[in-house]
Order: sequence, then structure tokens, then C-alpha cells
Amino acid sequence: MRRLLYALALVVLASQAAAMTLAGYIATLERIQSLVNAQQYAAARAAAQPLHGQSIDSPKGKFQADETIVAALAAGKRVDPRFPTRLAATISELRADGGAAAVRDPDMTLVDKIDKEQSAPPPAADGEVALGDSDRLIKIGTAIQDVFDRIGKLLEDFFDWLGSFWPESSPDKEKKHTSIRGIVIAIAIVILVVIAILAWNALRRGRRASPELASSVAAVPSARDEDPLSRASTEWEQYAAQLAAAGRFREAIRAWYHAVLVTLYGASILHFRKGRTNWEYVAALSPSLPWRSRFIALTRRFEYEWYGESESSPEAFDDCSHEARAILGAVARPVRGAA
Repeated sequence: MRRLLYALALVVLASQAAAMTLAGYIATLERIQSLVNAQQYAAARAAAQPLHGQSIDSPKGKFQADETIVAALAAGKRVDPRFPTRLAATISELRADGGAAAVRDPDMTLVDKIDKEQSAPPPAADGEVALGDSDRLIKIGTAIQDVFDRIGKLLEDFFDWLGSFWPESSPDKEKKHTSIRGIVIAIAIVILVVIAILAWNALRRGRRASPELASSVAAVPSARDEDPLSRASTEWEQYAAQLAAAGRFREAIRAWYHAVLVTLYGASILHFRKGRTNWEYVAALSPSLPWRSRFIALTRRFEYEWYGESESSPEAFDDCSHEARAILGAVARPVRGAA
């Protein structure tokens, strides 16, 4: 009988501990934040372990603890430099919203701004179009030629002024005047020839460098890479292929994940909100969606590769690209690729 009472007591305690309060969740995150700021990563990892699979009670309903916090601290002594900022943003949002974030309509102003940035600039009011590199060099060379022509004219006038102080009866005055003018003209011609040679060499180097520049675009990090709305879905797919070709599989996996997010934004299945975590997007998906399990698997793999690893393998990239293509094939893509 005593054993039965103990068992019932344990069941009651387990049911009471099944959900963490919102205040307790925020306090745990603040404890992890202070340990990370103090570079006590082992203690921070131990403090984050109870959040694995933990349910949180809030005034707006229950939601799951952010699994990415546990994953980000799983690497031991290595923590992503962006993790403290992301953790602070999560704490701030929980304090402000008082629980799970409400779903809002997409920011159409932001989308319109990105659309304009990605479109080609229209011609100017006077009908002029943007100059290419070669046209710009020619225009600069012409301006420099005009400057040197003016300098030559000023030098010629200066020497004429100096010649005015010579005696009028000098028999070789006209000869000296002609000689000075010839020197000035010769200097101007030499300068123009040097400018023409430099411009020609610059054009040849520009032509040779353009293919190398085009092939190395994927190797240059960009501030746009962190924002899913900075590219359309098809652009993220192309960027993922370029990153994978350069051996940057970890960033290529993120590009595939952003392609999926942008497609879901465009289909109004998910709604963009700055600061929202990936697992909150998972919670916002309807359980009736047939590809929801694939999105959960893709999110779990992306979180592990991006926050738990410094480098990703080609096999991890292949797995993520397979899941992403399956989701994109199941969702009707919008015309513009973003919303």
C-alpha cells in the first residue's frame, strides 16, 4: 500500500513538472545568458539541458522551448558568435509578448522595398542610361584630355607673358616664341599618349578579370545571407548551388532553408516576423499539411548543422537539399518567389 502511495505521488509530481511557467523559462534563459557571457559554456550547457522537449505555459497558450538553444551549446567550448545576440532577442521578445508570438500579416512595405532593390534601375529623365566600365573610362579620359588642353593653353599664355618682357628689337623673338609653343604642344601630346595607353591597359585588364570575378561571386560573404527576404526562392536555390560548388556546404544548407521559408511566406502558409525562431514557424504549421514532418526534419537538421557544427559535410548538404526540394515541390510557388 505504501508503494502505491509513493507511485501516485510521483505521478502527481511529474504531471505538475510537465510544463514550465513562462517566468521560469525566461529566468532559465537569463541564467544561460549570464553563463555564456562569462564564457562558462559547460555550465550553460547543463542549464540548457532541461529545456529539451520542455513545454512552456504562457498567458497566450502553451508552446515548446527553443531547441536551438540546446543545439547551440552542444559543441562544448565552441559557441557561435551570433548566439548571445539571438538569445537576448528571444528573451526580449518573450518579455514583450508575454508568451508565444501572434501570427501577423507579412510586412508588404519591406517586400516592396526588396522588389525595387532587385529590379533594374530605369533610365534617367534625360534619356541617359548607366555607363559601362569602358564608356566610363573613355569619358574620364576625355575629361582629363580637356584638363590638360587647358593647362597647355595656360602655359602657352604664361610663356607669351614672359616673352613680353624681352626687348622688341630682339631678332630671334619670333623664333623663341615658336620654339616655346612647340615644346608645350609636344608635352601635351606625350601626356595624351600616356593617358591613352593607361586607358587601353585598364580595359584589357577589366576584360580578363570579368570571368574570374563572375566565377568567384559565391566565395564572397554577403550581409544579405542572414535575411531570408533578401532573395527570391529561385535565387536562394541558385546561391545554394554556387556555395556547394565552392565547398561551403554549411552556408549552402542555410540557403536551401531560406528558399523554403521564402516559398512558404509567398504562399501565405507562414508569415514573416523579425526575431521569430524556426521552431515557432514549425508550431505555426497546420498538422494537416502532408509535408509538415519533412519541414520538421529539415529544421532539425539545419539547426544542428548551423548552430552545432563549424563545417558541414557533402552528405548533410545532400540530405537537406533533398528535403527542401520535396517541400518546394509540394507547395505552389508564387510568381515573384517572395511575399
